[in-house]
Amino acid sequence: MRKISPGSSKNAEESALRLLTQRDHSREEMRRKLTVKGFAPEEIEKVLNRLTGRGILDDFRYAQRLAFYLTREKLFGPQRVSQKLFQKGIPANLAREAMGKAEKEMGTSERLRSVLKIKLKGRGLEQISPPERRKLANSLRQRGFLWEDIREIFQDAGGFAEE
Repeated sequence: MRKISPGSSKNAEESALRLLTQRDHSREEMRRKLTVKGFAPEEIEKVLNRLTGRGILDDFRYAQRLAFYLTREKLFGPQRVSQKLFQKGIPANLAREAMGKAEKEMGTSERLRSVLKIKLKGRGLEQISPPERRKLANSLRQRGFLWEDIREIFQDAGGFAEE
């Protein structure tokens, strides 16, 4: 790892700003990237505090944008969205708030119906075999939807009968 000379907060800030021109980052992501670049932890904290104070680095704004993108564009379930926010270093309280706002915009059941429509390609649940239904349910689970929500959507669509 290369060492950056003392008093290099200007370089650290320039590096951080360059990263932020490409896309938003969480405070934790920025910390990791600046650490890899070899900046001292004290300098990193100073830069992060300056950028946060100026409103350039904002974990909640980033969490909200990411949550909206993952729910509306990727059609992920709440667990997958939560996992992604955690991976990006978003604090739990901000992640919950961002997810709540995204959920109001496009609810879980609406996303599930959209994914189901795409996956079924015009067929009904009753038209696919039980193994295909299990595979579909597992696929929805991997997208971050809860079993309870999947079961409810399947029952509403008439393709999931408890035996």
